[in-house]
Amino acid sequence: MKVTVHPTTCIASAHCSRTAPRVFANRDEDGGFVRLLDANPPESEWAAVREAAELCPSATIHVENSE
Repeated sequence: MKVTVHPTTCIASAHCSRTAPRVFANRDEDGGFVRLLDANPPESEWAAVREAAELCPSATIHVENSE
């Protein structure tokens, strides 16, 4: 799995960091906007990453499956 984010479309809802905190962060020092922590997360995080992408109200998260 490869994950990319487009921070210019992020609206700082923080659904991603609550759903997959090992992969995404929404930090105050970044204005609450998404920061990608792991572009190639381990398989144990895949379900959470997919859920975060589905929950993202601005479609900022893009997932490319490698399976």
